[in-house]
Amino acid sequence: MRKVVAVAVREFVETVKTKAFLISALVMPLAIGGAIYGFGWISRSITAGELPPRRIAVVDYSGVVFGELARQCEAYNREHPQRQLLVAATAAADADTLAKTVREGEWHAYLIIPADVVDADTACEFGRKDIQFETGVQLQNMLNEAVFTARCRQTDPPIDPESVRELQRPAAIRTIDVQTGEEAGDEAARMVTPFVFMFLLFMATFGISNGLLTTVIEEKSSRVVEVLLSAVSPLQLMAGKILGMAAVGLAMLSVWGGVGYASAHASGAGHLVTGYRVTYALLYFLPGFLLLSSLLAGIGSACNTIKDAQGMAFPLSIITIVPMLCWMYISQSPASTVSVVLSFIPPMTPFVMILRVCADPHTPMWQIVASLALLWASVVVAMWASGKIFRVGVLMYGKPPSPRELFHWLRYA
Repeated sequence: MRKVVAVAVREFVETVKTKAFLISALVMPLAIGGAIYGFGWISRSITAGELPPRRIAVVDYSGVVFGELARQCEAYNREHPQRQLLVAATAAADADTLAKTVREGEWHAYLIIPADVVDADTACEFGRKDIQFETGVQLQNMLNEAVFTARCRQTDPPIDPESVRELQRPAAIRTIDVQTGEEAGDEAARMVTPFVFMFLLFMATFGISNGLLTTVIEEKSSRVVEVLLSAVSPLQLMAGKILGMAAVGLAMLSVWGGVGYASAHASGAGHLVTGYRVTYALLYFLPGFLLLSSLLAGIGSACNTIKDAQGMAFPLSIITIVPMLCWMYISQSPASTVSVVLSFIPPMTPFVMILRVCADPHTPMWQIVASLALLWASVVVAMWASGKIFRVGVLMYGKPPSPRELFHWLRYA
């Protein structure tokens, strides 16, 4: 055991003092801070910029919509003096003629309002050559308001549109988190919380364990491993490397998690980082890391180049990335049959379960216990298999073994 600890300490120290570790320890906090503060600043800076007035030609065959549409534009322009929309009534013309004037730059866009737009569902035609999302949405909203006002005034007796809007005023809602008794806050932040926990777990697990794969191949190629094996056994070397990298992953998870909590607290979402979520993240991190690192250590010992190892590890990468692709569906339906089944596929178990327990605090305890038991059993099997492969492959050079040869190593090592 003393030799295993010595190897683990060496692996931890050698990894932590590298530039790659320091960069990764800084990049993630900067990415988190940038996502929270930088994108907001960029968005405000872009939307605060001045745009030339966008002139829109309007052909109103109904005769009752343009006036209200112009009033809607005036109100919008008062609130957004740097991003004005100017509508102008124009003579009747076909769409091709209007499209030509837009292409030539005479107008920014054109809008044709059919005669029966108030009474029927005939579509208005809006033509433009840009793809600015804001222009289309704002004009569509103003057009809807103008048509709504025209419909209200044509009823018998006429209806005051402002009275209808007052009646349609949405009810104020305060969402309470029953776990803490506090106001839940932003619904979007609540929705992405399971993904944030899963992403941190994924980066600390898969990202760091991939470093073990690289380290094993480098030491094997440089023949350093032969020197190490003169002092420790292959199993002691593999166990020490895995434990050392697990400590690196835990350190990285602590740094990223601490920065994430500070950022969440600064943005008013600190209440979402609850004790039970952090506890389950740690419970699933350790066996998840040991499982992946054992498999990657076995792959690294069997290969001589990074290219060969990446090819052999590709199926494992595909399996572990499935929760990243399906996180929305799993977090929105944590009790579905598919979510439960994915929870018991060992390489995906840590990531699927952290999504489920973060999304639903009432995830059945038997499923949590069973998934952890299955995960630890998978760790034992993976370490046993990888240990046998490591014992043979770490001193073998040349062509990487085929699956059949790996099976023979498992049987006879």
